[in-house]
Amino acid sequence: MQTESAKANGVPQQDASPKPKVTWPYIWAAFGLFFLQAFAFASWLPRLPELKSTFQLSDGDIGFVLLALPVGLLTITPVVGYASTRLSLKSLNLICMTWMYVIVPLLGLVTGPIGLAAVICAVGMGAGAVGVAMNAAGFAGETKVGRPILSRCHAMYSAGLASGGLIAGGIAAQGVSIFFHLAMTNVALFALLLLTVSNIADDSELSESETDPKLALPKGKLVLPGLIAMGCLMAEGVTVDWSSIFLADVLNAPAIHIGAGVAAFSGAMAAMRFAGDALVSRMSEYGIIGIGALISAFGFATTSLATGLNMAFVGLVIIGLGLAPIVPTAFRIAGRLAPDAPSVGVAAVSTLGYAGFLIGPALVGMIAEVTSLRTSFATIAGLMICVATLSRKLRQMTPNPK
Repeated sequence: MQTESAKANGVPQQDASPKPKVTWPYIWAAFGLFFLQAFAFASWLPRLPELKSTFQLSDGDIGFVLLALPVGLLTITPVVGYASTRLSLKSLNLICMTWMYVIVPLLGLVTGPIGLAAVICAVGMGAGAVGVAMNAAGFAGETKVGRPILSRCHAMYSAGLASGGLIAGGIAAQGVSIFFHLAMTNVALFALLLLTVSNIADDSELSESETDPKLALPKGKLVLPGLIAMGCLMAEGVTVDWSSIFLADVLNAPAIHIGAGVAAFSGAMAAMRFAGDALVSRMSEYGIIGIGALISAFGFATTSLATGLNMAFVGLVIIGLGLAPIVPTAFRIAGRLAPDAPSVGVAAVSTLGYAGFLIGPALVGMIAEVTSLRTSFATIAGLMICVATLSRKLRQMTPNPK
């Protein structure tokens, strides 16, 4: 027989049935990137009221300090754009994430508002760079495994924000110094990053057209999903950065409950995003964006009117449920609108989106200085109504909408 002859001649026998493709390492590596970045970013937010009090800053002062976040983003964008065409996604994510882990603990060493703004600017550089790098890695992972995972990637980001904010709030309540808290947290996160980064799906097998710079601003049909992502990530950034201060200053929440606001919001986002990929098969993508935006608008209105912690937590949960599926859906639409280079479309929209994530908190601080934090949250409710309107425009613009 042929098989026996092959064995006799020492020729390796080929299995007639192909081996199943192993994809879970790519999936969990993408999940890990989003979780580790969010945990690092959330870990310093519950310490913001402490920094605000230490340096005797007003809401407007904090708004100007937080403006350093988008300044950092805009400063680093050309550098990361250049690097993204010459480095693998593994190397790019490792470099950007390491930058974050080194910079964030320095918030515990600053001695004044100028130093605080400088370090926050550097945090913005890291957050903006990682935001684009990890979304490019998430899309590459989705391409590699052949099924949707972006919504669950963002679910892991929300889970990272929730757990990072909750744990950081508990540590802050124990009186641990800011530097020691953030340094020990990021040492642990870096160790986990080293275990994660080797399994990142790379983009080396993508078409030549996708090797162009990945940080171009959205053009043409990509403008609308870019604006939707920007509006929603602006709302997300406001909630993440200002919920702790809102609970502390407006509702006089005790220290142990300050981090719970970020946790409630992010936990709701995570729960909804884990169902997001399945939700796309039951609703139109444009319906998901429009309904989600209106739900989040109601959540911001509820939070702005809250007279107690319970009502505020309910509002934050509603915000999270509404915002959760919007950004992953906008990214998926962006990939479809750039069929020749989908990862470039995703990266372009994510660049504009993460600019909103960093600009929003600064704008809210300026509005709060003139009016109040309650008015600022109500203003974001109006922004989300505008996003719902944009979803209708996107449906009309896109041929054969789902």
